[in-house]
Amino acid sequence: MPAMLPSASNAPLFLHLAGSLAFVAIAGRGIGWALDAWVRRAPDAAAAPPGPEPVPEAPQSGARIR
Repeated sequence: MPAMLPSASNAPLFLHLAGSLAFVAIAGRGIGWALDAWVRRAPDAAAAPPGPEPVPEAPQSGARIR
């Protein structure tokens, strides 16, 4: 007569899933705080030095390039 196996439980699967979701939530919160701090440290656009002058375009000859 074969031995009867106990019914499989899904408890370890659900515990692992809950732990993984908690880890992802905590990591996401930490990344959000880091990005927020990084953005707050960025210099103001008004206080930033002006960018380089735009390069003038070359004069057009009117000839069509094929």
